[in-house]
Amino acid sequence: MSIGFVYVLLNPAFPRQVKIGRTVRDPQKRAGELSRQTGVPDDFIVLYDEIVADAKQVEELLQARFSEYRTRKNKEFFQIPPKEAIKALQEMAVRFPVPSTISSLVIDLLPHLTRYFAAYLDPIVASVRLVQLPGICYLEVIRQPKEGGPPITVQEELPLHGLVTPDAPTPDDLRVNEALVRSLDEYDWIMISNLFPVEIAEKIAREWEQPSGKLERKQKDRGGN
Repeated sequence: MSIGFVYVLLNPAFPRQVKIGRTVRDPQKRAGELSRQTGVPDDFIVLYDEIVADAKQVEELLQARFSEYRTRKNKEFFQIPPKEAIKALQEMAVRFPVPSTISSLVIDLLPHLTRYFAAYLDPIVASVRLVQLPGICYLEVIRQPKEGGPPITVQEELPLHGLVTPDAPTPDDLRVNEALVRSLDEYDWIMISNLFPVEIAEKIAREWEQPSGKLERKQKDRGGN
């Protein structure tokens, strides 16, 4: 078993093809590496990714499922609509969830989120934990649907610069990542997660992105343009 991310990438230079692959690191970093390869005319875009218990098997199953649409036998590109690849990955991820029994370092983030973002947090969010595994740090989010039924648990990547993901993580590594996550403001959260309802996220974006708004002031404080 190899825990990792399985992703669906798109390159604007090849709009009719998607790349299905896997990585044990942030998929955004993997997309950046692929974009820097010689002969790639445009940057790869991460359309979707899922953290799964066995990334290698999920990747193989997905590629087998779309084998007849593979552009070349030795390449991971497939001529299929992106939504088909994303739907297939979502279905596969349900079959390969990361087991809660795996040894990991965990911090409960819900008290922090409830204290500072109670006005924004989706009321169906029942638990948010920061989970550190070898080579990976992610959010484990549990949602309790309003209409009842079993809670829904998902693992969400954290596309954050400065995240520490060593192969042999220690409590100190987790504390570094916790400090990074706790430094996020509401605008940061809507950029990296779906913890806030869509209408609230859109309202935050409008308020922050207006001329001379919070985002412009934040960028100036950080020395941006």
